[in-house]
Amino acid sequence: SIPWETIDAAFICTPNHVTADLCVEALERCGHVFCEKPPGRNWDDFCRIAEAAARIPRHTLAFGFNHRLHPSVQAATALLNSGKLGEALYLKGTYGKSGGSRYRESWRNNREVSGGGILLDQGIHMLDLFHVFLGPLEVVDAVLVDTFWKCGVEDNAFVLLQSPRGIPAFLHSSSTLWKHTFQVEIGCRDGYLIASGLLSKTGSYGREQLVVGKRQFEDEALALGNPREEIIHFDRDESWEREVGEFLAAVQEGRPPRYGTLEDARAVMEVIRDVYALSERQAVGRNP
Repeated sequence: SIPWETIDAAFICTPNHVTADLCVEALERCGHVFCEKPPGRNWDDFCRIAEAAARIPRHTLAFGFNHRLHPSVQAATALLNSGKLGEALYLKGTYGKSGGSRYRESWRNNREVSGGGILLDQGIHMLDLFHVFLGPLEVVDAVLVDTFWKCGVEDNAFVLLQSPRGIPAFLHSSSTLWKHTFQVEIGCRDGYLIASGLLSKTGSYGREQLVVGKRQFEDEALALGNPREEIIHFDRDESWEREVGEFLAAVQEGRPPRYGTLEDARAVMEVIRDVYALSERQAVGRNP
C-alpha cells in the first residue's frame, strides 16, 4: 500500500459501507479529502465524517455533487437567480434509470453495503439540486416502495418537500422507468424552466437542454396554454473537471471548497434520514 505520508489528498470512490471509515482515516492522515456521494450509508456515517472534520482545524473536505455543475443546471440557476422569471412557485424533479438484467446483483441494492435504494443512490443528486434552487427543505410526506426488483431497498421514491417560505418540491426517484430519465421543472410567477437530458458517457439520458418559457395569458398569446419557448442545447459537460479542479484549488489555496461542502452534504443527508424514518413509521403503522 502507498504510505500516507506521501499522499497530499485522497479521493474516496468506494461502496458506501466503507466510505465513512476511509473518509475519517484520510482526514486524519492527510487532511484533504474528496468523497464521492453519498457520504456514507446513513446519517450516523455522515455524522462520523462531520465529527472527524470538526477535530481537524486545517482540512479540505468536498463531496461529489457534480450535477449542480452541469450546463443546463448552471443556466437554470442563473436565470432563476436573475429574477427575470419571478420567484419560484414549485419544483418538480424526476431522476431514474432502467435497472438492467443484473440489477439485483449490484452492491447498490444490498442494504448492508449501500444503506438504501434508489433515493440514496441517485435521488440524492436531485435533492442537492433542489437545495441549490430553493435552499433548505423539510420533508412533508414520502412513499417508498420495492414493488418490482424486490431487493429489500426502495426501487421507487416519491418525496414531497417544502421550503421555509412554503414553496413545494416533489421528487420521483426510480429504477423502474425503463428509460434513463433526468428532468427538473421550476415553475415561476412569470414563466418556467425545464432542464432535461443529461450529458453522460453513454448518452442514454438524451441530449441535455434547457427550455425557457414565458407566462402568456389567452389575450397575449396566439395559442392558449402554449406559449413560445426558447430551447437551449448543451453538448459539452465539464462538471467533473470543474468539480475536481475546485477541490484541488481549495487545497492549494488553503480555503474551503465553494460547492460540495460539508453543509451541502448535511442538507441532503438530513432529508434522506427523515424520509427513511418516515417510511419506517409508515411501515409500522401498516403492520402493527
